[in-house]
Amino acid sequence: CILTASYALLSGLSGASYEPATGVLTLAPKVSGDFAAFFSTATGFGLVGVRAGQPFCDVRFGAIDVKRMEYHPA
Repeated sequence: CILTASYALLSGLSGASYEPATGVLTLAPKVSGDFAAFFSTATGFGLVGVRAGQPFCDVRFGAIDVKRMEYHPA
């Protein structure tokens, strides 16, 4: 499906992964500099990325219980 392939591309470039059991959101982007990408889990969706050199997670709908962010810049 084209939609699945497109979403996989976003996930691959942002390097975003979420572990709901621990609440750890890992961001290991393949690009340098500031960016934002769509991110979704079973409980919510929003944007993740880097702004002014700092990682962020902006939940737009639902809930994503992020207890800690790990950032591994490109």
